[in-house]
Amino acid sequence: MKQKVDLTQGNILKGFVFFSIPLFLGSLFQLLYGTVDMLFVGNFLGKNNAAAVGASSILATCLVGLLTGISVGAGVVLAQIWGAKKMDEADVCIENSLFLGVTGGILLTVIGIVFAESALQLLHTPESIMTNALIYIRIYLLSITGMIIYNMAAGLLRAMGDSRTPFVVLASGGILNVAMDALFIVILKWGVSGAALATTISQYFTAVVLMAYLIYKKQLWKKKWTINSSMFKRILNVGVPVGLQSLLLTLSNLFVQYYINELGENAVAAFTVYFKVENLIYLPIMAFGQAMLIFTGQNIGAGNIRRIQKGVVVCNIFSVAVIACISAVVLNFGTQILGWFCKEEVVIAEGIKVIEISFPFYFVYAILEVTGGVVRGYKKTVQSMFIVIVNLCVIRVLLLNILTSRYHTIQSVAVVYPITWVLAALSFIGYCYCIQYKNRKYAKEII
Repeated sequence: MKQKVDLTQGNILKGFVFFSIPLFLGSLFQLLYGTVDMLFVGNFLGKNNAAAVGASSILATCLVGLLTGISVGAGVVLAQIWGAKKMDEADVCIENSLFLGVTGGILLTVIGIVFAESALQLLHTPESIMTNALIYIRIYLLSITGMIIYNMAAGLLRAMGDSRTPFVVLASGGILNVAMDALFIVILKWGVSGAALATTISQYFTAVVLMAYLIYKKQLWKKKWTINSSMFKRILNVGVPVGLQSLLLTLSNLFVQYYINELGENAVAAFTVYFKVENLIYLPIMAFGQAMLIFTGQNIGAGNIRRIQKGVVVCNIFSVAVIACISAVVLNFGTQILGWFCKEEVVIAEGIKVIEISFPFYFVYAILEVTGGVVRGYKKTVQSMFIVIVNLCVIRVLLLNILTSRYHTIQSVAVVYPITWVLAALSFIGYCYCIQYKNRKYAKEII
């Protein structure tokens, strides 16, 4: 497999697949950071600790969202610069992006640790798991800076057509995470604090290695780094709406967590285990969306609008086919897969109820992400934010309130996901068609 893939020329499907494979595999290894924690916690520490991990980890996701969005913005800007072959400008983009990642990560870590307990209380976290949830999240929050640095460096390398190196580094970090979990949980008996510490060590390993590689590869250590306000503005103009979108989407998920917590400890544990299984399909979908974003950005930079139009169709068909296969496997072997993470039959039974509702519709989420990647690749991140907020935040929360107040079951929470995926996918398809039609002749004006 080539280390770099040029998405501006050659066979579209072949380029998309070869670029997506490391992203796809990287997504699977990304599972190790949370999934291995849950495997060890669920099997060695029990249901109470598994629920504690699930109830607290969503707070970290909320904090990471904004800076992750900025890393997407940096990737879009660099992809367009790279597609236009402006190499000196690319170095400036990389330098300023890394600076944003480091400073932003440190700031969010401090904020998260200070307000962790208040946030868990606002979520009505059950008293029986509050102590362990607070221990886990405060240690886990130390890894946020590492997560953001890795995501920023990985996004920049992918924008240059290199999806292989981030995968190799991530895979190494995943293996390290397994070893640390075994040491801290099984041998040293450190409980949930050991699970969080294992993740933190692994995240900083990937961050340091990948950032060092990027600096070495571009020989940035030989140059005088400068803060470029114009580049900052370009990155933030694209990245802030994506970050706000991610943040607000996560906040809507906090409302979901609130309703889940109201259903009791079994429901909390069931959704915690379900979300780990969901990653088997969710992260590959995100990888396809990221690949489409870079594909779009590079081809805009090169002025290949017709190639983007064809790529939307080809890549959506491929993504839907892959996700349909994964969905079928999980639907057929759901009980066994849930059993990897928790042995309690009542938790598995509740998790199956969620799988049966959501997994038949995950192909819709694939369309949503791939088409959304095109929209964001065009720098239409404000419009993307609006589509996501309306459909996946506002409508989702309204549906939750209506359905759970009437039925108060785990199915009433699960059903809001496919409904809002369909609405968001239709919105992205419509808007993607509009911008493709409008900009088919004037690619250079978009940059």
